[in-house]
Amino acid sequence: MFGRNRIKITLLMSTLLATPVIGLSAMAASVSTGFPVVDTEAGETVVRVSAASPAATMVSVAAPYQIFAPKTQTQYSVIDYEVWDLALQNIVLRLGQSIRIRALRPDPTVGTRIVKGHKSGYRLEGSRVTFSFLNDEYKIGLTEYRKDLERVANQVDITRLSRDEQLAFWINLHNVTLIEQIAHNYPVRRPEDLRVGPNKERLDDANLLNIRGVALSLRDIRENIVYPNWSNPDVMYGFFRGNIGGPALQNFAFTSSNVHDILKLQAYEFVNSLRGVNSTRRVMKVSKLYDEVRPYYFKNWSSDLPNHLGKHADSDVRELLAKGKPIELDRYDPVVADLLAGDSPSTQKLNVQINGQPSSARISPEIARLLSELEKKTNIMRKRGMLATRGTVTIDDIPTIDVDIPDVDEK
Repeated sequence: MFGRNRIKITLLMSTLLATPVIGLSAMAASVSTGFPVVDTEAGETVVRVSAASPAATMVSVAAPYQIFAPKTQTQYSVIDYEVWDLALQNIVLRLGQSIRIRALRPDPTVGTRIVKGHKSGYRLEGSRVTFSFLNDEYKIGLTEYRKDLERVANQVDITRLSRDEQLAFWINLHNVTLIEQIAHNYPVRRPEDLRVGPNKERLDDANLLNIRGVALSLRDIRENIVYPNWSNPDVMYGFFRGNIGGPALQNFAFTSSNVHDILKLQAYEFVNSLRGVNSTRRVMKVSKLYDEVRPYYFKNWSSDLPNHLGKHADSDVRELLAKGKPIELDRYDPVVADLLAGDSPSTQKLNVQINGQPSSARISPEIARLLSELEKKTNIMRKRGMLATRGTVTIDDIPTIDVDIPDVDEK
């Protein structure tokens, strides 16, 4: 009988100073961190039985990556992502389910023609990471946590864990590494243009990780490990891409027990958003991400993709699918999924009141504008009954926010 120990990854935090972003689900956090450690609790039996589909041998994988193909389960360890849960709760702002209304271009700052911050028609969909609030200690903590995940994968044969445990690990490792790199290089306008690593390669292709002697990039995790070995296309929705156009980021970690539920939530949010599926009079437009995974999941494009979308579609998208319009790729929004669109905040900052009480939060006019737009979206969702809808990603019910924006020129 093989040992059944629990792998527990713990990021030590000597001080946690969390400041809410004016009453929403995200927190702008300042964290003093220590080094992550791995603690093995001997004698604790934790058995997880995978319900995942067998590996999908749809695309050939180069020899270096074949060692990461799932094998017969012989280890029953469970990785504890409690620390990553806490981090995500502090830095992720969920914007809720799409109301399928394209946001209008915001008005410029009074006295100028300049529009700073997010201008995308998709800016009220998905989620945002509060990169502009992360201090150096928090960024160091992200790096140490990413290194600790690597170290666990080098000490434990991940491929011998349950398939659900493996899938949660690869998604979390991908998202931790992506957020770490954007945080260290922030402000960043377009993550896809970011050059990182010793060879200054694009973020997606830089070999930022090394597991079992194999150098890995973010693209490798997706296209050489997960997509070839998991037959359910829902796995694509687990990978945060750091930009507005991609899937949302939840404010809790993937685990072997929740991975399929979260992926369903993510799929529902994305498929029923404008950035996932929308239309013109002539064609149905879909995200370029579907074309990216086409070799793995949608080889018969004209039938496989509509069938997949139909499994997650709400009434609006089902109606669109029923029209049978030709499929075209939509324009993808590559702007960073933060609160400022990678811009430097205006020098003018605002004092905020929540329910008439002064708040310690001080935010720029650009963030104030975004949050004001979110409050209007929340009211629309409330009138439609969307906030109580079961099984959807929704905005938390937030208090009224009074923000005094002075009529001043932008400095």
